[in-house]
Amino acid sequence: MNICLLSGRVTKNATVRGTDPKTVVFTLETRNGPADGDKPARVACVPCVLFNPPPEVEAVLTTRGEGLPVELEGRLSAPPPDANGGRRFNTEVIVRNRTFVVLTAVPQEA
Repeated sequence: MNICLLSGRVTKNATVRGTDPKTVVFTLETRNGPADGDKPARVACVPCVLFNPPPEVEAVLTTRGEGLPVELEGRLSAPPPDANGGRRFNTEVIVRNRTFVVLTAVPQEA
């Protein structure tokens, strides 16, 4: 089963590509583990794609997306092997539209 659940902050305003299907592309910054003494929390930047998003979601992500706290569910998608059979590691998350939520209250990190 290929399901991932993520929460974090959008790193910058999203970009719209194409019209049919319309895609909204953004990067989500996630943190793993609390900052512990001298060791900061691990940060991962995850590329995300929304296909044919609702107009209100598109508007928020493209105009006020930077720093926006969100959570979502999706599936990991990796590109096919290149012409020589080599592997490419360009993984992204294909977001399920109905699961995309803008968080209004986010707990502060200690």
